[in-house]
Amino acid sequence: MIMKKILFLLVGLLLISCDPKDIPDVKGKLDPNAMITIRPANGVQLRSSVTGLTALQIVQNAVNIKFQSHYLDNTYYDDVKDIARTFIEEHKDYNKPALLMWGTDIITQEGEYLNMFTNSFNIVITDVNNDTIAYIPDEVINAARPLIESAFADENYTEVYRLFNEAFTFLPIE
Repeated sequence: MIMKKILFLLVGLLLISCDPKDIPDVKGKLDPNAMITIRPANGVQLRSSVTGLTALQIVQNAVNIKFQSHYLDNTYYDDVKDIARTFIEEHKDYNKPALLMWGTDIITQEGEYLNMFTNSFNIVITDVNNDTIAYIPDEVINAARPLIESAFADENYTEVYRLFNEAFTFLPIE
């Protein structure tokens, strides 16, 4: 029993003597340059396919992501808003393959949560001809929203950014 008390005392002294900046920040910090990764869903052919576009072909041909939402930034509207973002070449990862969006479509550079993308629906990826080549199922967004909102409310940016990298997946149009 005495040994246990001595051990607790030593651990306590060590923690007290630690410099706070030496303690790892497991919740992370706000990153205004964070990106959202949109990956192919499980089962999507990555490179070669006889039918339909592969994940790599979708990334190569993607020009826009278009979605609908009742939110424009954080303002709710009764009528549905049509919103679009363009994929520049730097927002295409051909190795994974994946598409990238700015994380500021969910968390602003000032750290404010935006409802627009996580409350969106009818999300499609289009090519240069404005033809739909892939989509993000509504269920994907609906599953990601409460997880991201919870992590954000807890100021757990490590989890928020993990979700940004893993939660969003697309399916090809067949």
